[in-house]
Amino acid sequence: MTVFPSKEWVERVLEATEKNNAYKKATRHWNGDFLCIGNGDEEFLRELGRKEVMEGFISFVNMIPPERRTRYKGTPTGNVFETLGIPFDAFVENFNADEALRKASKLSIEDIRAASVYIWVDFWHGAVRNLVPVVPGEHEDVTFKLSGDYSAWKLLVSGKQDPIVLILRNKLRVETYMSHMPNKARLQMMRNMKAGIALAKELFASVPVE
Repeated sequence: MTVFPSKEWVERVLEATEKNNAYKKATRHWNGDFLCIGNGDEEFLRELGRKEVMEGFISFVNMIPPERRTRYKGTPTGNVFETLGIPFDAFVENFNADEALRKASKLSIEDIRAASVYIWVDFWHGAVRNLVPVVPGEHEDVTFKLSGDYSAWKLLVSGKQDPIVLILRNKLRVETYMSHMPNKARLQMMRNMKAGIALAKELFASVPVE
């Protein structure tokens, strides 16, 4: 079982994509990138009380180079980092998860609800070229933005809920930035994107999460 979000989860999803021939075939004619925005909620606050989730979350944040992580300073997410003892200007080494769990008890639901993390996913003709955590202001020129609470993302990445259903129920919100494209190219991209989304549940479900 894998913690979401974590460095291990990122690595295992990329591995699963490489092995999933059905996904490669369905998305071979499509390329586009997503900025995925995960907002804190009650479920995430509860999850941070588990040591394995805390360790996974720290490994995920540690994927962001310190020189870029400083962009979180002064933001609600940065305030959460400071409470947990996550440095802005250095890689996290010898992290004391037990101490972070103690500090997490000081976080309120208001602190968590104001915080967000960002993941950039770059699809390229059947491959996922990038799946990385990013910081505010990066990759604002993406084709799609997909945002929602942690609990909705957990349903998606666990394979328990279809992403289209989450969008239709307004659990996930999608914004598209394709106005510069000719109509024919825009329609083709949307058709191929739907084919990829149809397999997303299968792809994510192949990486069991806690």
